[in-house]
Amino acid sequence: MLRPEASTRRRAAAVPRRPWLDQLLVVGALAVLLLGYDTVVEGRDWWVTTTLVAGLVALVCAVLGSLAPRFAVPVGLLVLVVVLGWVFVPETFAGPLPTTATFQGLGEALSRAQVIVMEEAAPAAAARPLVLLLAGAFGLLVLVLDLVLRLRVGVLLTGAVLLVVYAAPALVSGETPSLWVFAGAAACWLALLRTRTAATSAGWASLVPALGLGGSALLVGVLLPPVLPDVTAVAKPWGEPPPQVFGRGINPMLQLGQNLRRNSTTVSARYTTTLQDPPYLKVATLRDFRGRTWRPATASDGDPFESRIGIEPEVETSQETTTIRIADLRSSMLPVPYPVLDVDGLRGAWSLRRTGLTISSDSSTTRDQQYTVTSLERLPTAEQMRALVTSPSAVPADYTALPDDVPPVVASTAREVTADATNDYDRALALQDYFRQNFVYSETAPVAEDYDGNGVGVLGTFLEEKAGYCVHFSSAMAVMARELGMPSRIAVGYAPGQAAGVDDDGNTEYEVTSDDLHAWPEIYFDGVGWVGFEPTPGVGSRTGFEEPEGTPESTEQAAPQDQPSQRPSDAASEEGSVTTEASAADSEAPTAPRTALTVAVVLLLAALLPGLLRSLLRRRRLAASDPEPWWREVEASAVDVGLVVPRTGTPRGLVEVVGPRADPDDLRRVLTAVERSRYARPGTDVADERDAARRVVERVRAAGSRGERLRALLLPRSLLRRR
Repeated sequence: MLRPEASTRRRAAAVPRRPWLDQLLVVGALAVLLLGYDTVVEGRDWWVTTTLVAGLVALVCAVLGSLAPRFAVPVGLLVLVVVLGWVFVPETFAGPLPTTATFQGLGEALSRAQVIVMEEAAPAAAARPLVLLLAGAFGLLVLVLDLVLRLRVGVLLTGAVLLVVYAAPALVSGETPSLWVFAGAAACWLALLRTRTAATSAGWASLVPALGLGGSALLVGVLLPPVLPDVTAVAKPWGEPPPQVFGRGINPMLQLGQNLRRNSTTVSARYTTTLQDPPYLKVATLRDFRGRTWRPATASDGDPFESRIGIEPEVETSQETTTIRIADLRSSMLPVPYPVLDVDGLRGAWSLRRTGLTISSDSSTTRDQQYTVTSLERLPTAEQMRALVTSPSAVPADYTALPDDVPPVVASTAREVTADATNDYDRALALQDYFRQNFVYSETAPVAEDYDGNGVGVLGTFLEEKAGYCVHFSSAMAVMARELGMPSRIAVGYAPGQAAGVDDDGNTEYEVTSDDLHAWPEIYFDGVGWVGFEPTPGVGSRTGFEEPEGTPESTEQAAPQDQPSQRPSDAASEEGSVTTEASAADSEAPTAPRTALTVAVVLLLAALLPGLLRSLLRRRRLAASDPEPWWREVEASAVDVGLVVPRTGTPRGLVEVVGPRADPDDLRRVLTAVERSRYARPGTDVADERDAARRVVERVRAAGSRGERLRALLLPRSLLRRR
């Protein structure tokens, strides 16, 4: 005989599950906790989408948890994948069915979500990949909790999981979710705890300590946060920090977006200069473009240095100096003005690249460096520039090469924008002004609309959306220039920065920060060399040389030389732009409507599925040549309309149940056939009474009330009946 305490433990372990109630409370808790993620993701569309997906998965677990518990999680996982595919990558479906492209599309979207998680500062725009990540994560969470709730201590483990979900936003954004979020989730958990403990034999005796435990946890959750240390100190922008700026061996173009979207701003360098305008500081030159991304130029020993080669004698030049003091920057690439003539004061081993005149090292870094750069200032007039040509024959063919898959809109837009220009200089100015006057600066819109990057695949979308940051503007203008036959490339480094004070000698000191990380296009003019242009609105100054007296000025003036250049984050209404935040919000693609439609379709199919299965089963039974399936169908039809049919009853017992609703002659004929099939000697002929069986089934199904017939059609009880 079991000891009393052992018996109690066994009864407690045998608490029956209530899948419907369990899933309702779990989804309720998760939906409330999701409200606390508004400090991580902007808007509410993602909340609707995630809640609907989690609710649908919970519905599948609830239904199968009642019918076939072992299939609940596998089928729920399959439904989750199909729904996510239909919402986020519907173009990959073959009719209503997913394909291998569906799984590939979801994988690619999740990879893009990982980039957003690593690069974006919270709260991030509700980009579709990010919404996919949230919806998938909470859908999987429902499946995990379904498994957890099957354990003896499942409720307690569920509470721990919900607590982690509650704390996650604080660790990301540094802001603790509202107390009401905690209280709502805690209420759902307490209700779940109540349903489990109330079903035990101990009843209220075990319920009291359980509710005491839950109430204590709720009280601690309410009172403890105000006295805990601030979590802001440990919060990170979506996990690990980005890699070092312009790290060794990494294409610098690929790091710009990540570093521009960092939460914190750091001072990279300070400098003074004798140049007329504060210079752009270049660290790398990107020349090779095969479609996916711009890559650094690969120089050979035969390449000439670019400093003085090919400058016309009439063009005014002068040697100027810029003294740079590195602050918070550790890189193997040295920021210098272009074109470099000489560098003095560097520590370590550094090499000057012939192509682009950039300086890098295989063993040294910029940390704590202070150096003076002698550079060449070129001051051609606008009239001189118009007399020059961008001769492709004067430079390697790589400067004009383009992949075959450039969207046609790029070339057509370039020709349209420059239609009124009669020389290469004015064509370059027209492209520059087109971007500065018609586009807006946004670091988040490309991520939200999924066209981030600098490859050929995003150019068409960028020209349509008219929002992006320096990566998009520089790549688009460089490609357009090549479409027009002008050699082009991209420079990567720092915009001029802002005036930060005066040094001991009275010189203006400029400061460049991580916010000034920048990319800009350069176009080659035979007779002057490579000239940088600035198509990014709100950054630096518009490139333009001195016009002859009496020439109408451009519609966009360069920034005064004694004024600091405007940072992208400060640009609001200038040049016809709007704020970055508004652009990003307008560019978010809503997922809630399609999710709601998908869930509605799935629910409709789920509602019709039992009746469809029942109809197919009825057809199969009544088409059989053996009387036994006929009789099972008569029994099932009686169960569907609510008649009480004993599980172990005999055929004559069933006749007594369905007799008042069926034709006596048809019922007798079917009964006779069934009894002969069961009890007669082998070889006895059995009459084919399928037509009679069909009439009996039709009379039984039609004799019920309207409510009974509707329920028999949509929710046939016989599917749940176990023989």
